[in-house]
Amino acid sequence: MLLPIAAPAPTRASEIAECCADLDEKAAELESMVLRKGVSNASLQIYGQVNRAILFWNDGFDSRSRVVDNTTSSSRLGFIGQSKIRAGLAAGYRIELEFLFPASSEIFNPADVTHAQPLTNTAVRQVYGFVSDERVGSLSLGYQWSATGNLTIINLGSQMNDAALHYNNGFSLGLSLFGGIFSDLKWGQIAHSVDTLRGSYLRYDTPLLHGFVLSASAGEKDSWDVALRYQADGRAFRFAGGVGYRDDRDNLLREVKGAASLLHNGTGLYVSLAGGLRDDALSSIIGQPPSYFYYGQAGVSKNWLSFGNTTVYADFGVYRNFNVGELLRVDPHTGQLAIWGTLAETEVVRWGYGVEQAVDEAGLLLYAQAHHYGARVSAFPAILIPVSSPISAAAIPITWWRCRCGHGPATWSGREFVSERMRKVTRAPVPDRSTSTQLTWVSANSRVSAPARPAAAAPRCW
Repeated sequence: MLLPIAAPAPTRASEIAECCADLDEKAAELESMVLRKGVSNASLQIYGQVNRAILFWNDGFDSRSRVVDNTTSSSRLGFIGQSKIRAGLAAGYRIELEFLFPASSEIFNPADVTHAQPLTNTAVRQVYGFVSDERVGSLSLGYQWSATGNLTIINLGSQMNDAALHYNNGFSLGLSLFGGIFSDLKWGQIAHSVDTLRGSYLRYDTPLLHGFVLSASAGEKDSWDVALRYQADGRAFRFAGGVGYRDDRDNLLREVKGAASLLHNGTGLYVSLAGGLRDDALSSIIGQPPSYFYYGQAGVSKNWLSFGNTTVYADFGVYRNFNVGELLRVDPHTGQLAIWGTLAETEVVRWGYGVEQAVDEAGLLLYAQAHHYGARVSAFPAILIPVSSPISAAAIPITWWRCRCGHGPATWSGREFVSERMRKVTRAPVPDRSTSTQLTWVSANSRVSAPARPAAAAPRCW
């Protein structure tokens, strides 16, 4: 979807014709530049979309709004060039850029000093070349998704919501000690969909055979993965799904992941499921089982209105033991991070709901969403070792503390969110239970979150 944000409208039919003629002339000129003599079998596809949003967030202490680019499906511009070598054989390239200004996944509380990286304005999504044969398959090399990329976000229902976090990634978890302190632990680190990010890969995909496609890729940093995808369009049902395995020796991890989505054509009812298991070196060192997640979305997607499909859904997900074994650092109001402990257990529970409305003639999608994220984090506090010590980077566990965010019973009354106060479970007054919630309404490609406030300002993690 590529839509103009604002443009002066011509007032006369002659002006409209003149405008369109200029566009046709420019398009013909561009085509003549690309398709020169001797390369008449070449083609160039230009595509793009704009997806801007207004995000209102509440992390339990502050509430702000920000205009963002929705990274569920970011604003982008792409080019696919292709030349036909012979019948069934072609070679080409793909270049795709995204314009974030900034990304919804990077937004954070401005009071948080633990963020050292600037926000992204523009980025390269894909740059690769490929050779494709109808009978043999396609081979591509460059910056792209690996074989298991996007595997856990397969969804025949919602176009703007899936197992990955797209809005809460950059926010830090905090403790209410000393009037509230930030940690360097981000929600995106402990709520991972085990999706493989883009990188430099050599990738091979088989031709479509009875609905199946087998993919394999190898990265430049001693990593490889394989995936099997399947899709079917029957009279009664549509189905899409896939499973994959990834071995990344450079980052000392192995992953198994998969997803499946089933839609009933008659009623529009659908269900989408995803899950992943990650085994890494740090989990083994501290004796924790592999990290994992599971996610489900159910709803209805049907053409009730003449101008496009309507989708209504609810979702739920659990993410456990991601980022365990890593050091947890906090800012005790000094502007600098200090080691606080070592993560031993993490858990994020999310739930939400949303509605989407397509306007087919305009290539437009209107959507609204509401999300709630809750976290439970357990760790060993650490004795800080002097820098001169040969083990200055180590954290020695001396006792156990636990912090819980947004995972308690709650009742709703308008926009008010009421939950129980925290309980003290250790010798020190360390927070154990609290609430942190986020509600989001999005319309006209704009995400608006109207968060609810905790009823009591008791000490809490957030």
